Amino acid sequence: MQPKRGLVAQIKDTLQVNEDRDAKAGQICKAIRTHFGQKWVGVYDVHRVEYTVIAWSGPAVPSSFRLPLGKGLIGEAVTLRKTVVAGEVKRDPRYVPMLESTQSEIIIPVISAARDIVVGILDVQSDHIHAFTKAHRELLEECAAVLLPLWQ
Repeated sequence: MQPKRGLVAQIKDTLQVNEDRDAKAGQICKAIRTHFGQKWVGVYDVHRVEYTVIAWSGPAVPSSFRLPLGKGLIGEAVTLRKTVVAGEVKRDPRYVPMLESTQSEIIIPVISAARDIVVGILDVQSDHIHAFTKAHRELLEECAAVLLPLWQ
């Protein structure tokens, strides 16, 4: 794993590039996926009635690009305004299958302090159970915190 500052700095640099939002989000997803060696990384918009995928990096297209607000592990992260980790998604009643081989997932909300709402989601999925350690969580939470410019 690269030093902590490397990935966060890479995300900050990507946010400064003169490209459209979707392209930046795609590059960020790819950087996070590469850094952690995970199966799939996605970034979502959180709207009043649904979540929508902005960009992703991984071998498969998600089964749905839209989910109703409050549904699934993403809904839990938005409602609680906290990171949600599912070590074994197949045993978690909140899990909504989006990719068939996912075994564990971590979802981190992106919160706008100025608006006091969750504006986005960083979603990382693995094809291994209990794939996310405390160190993964801390770094992914730091990554999510610097993603806010995607929603400004």
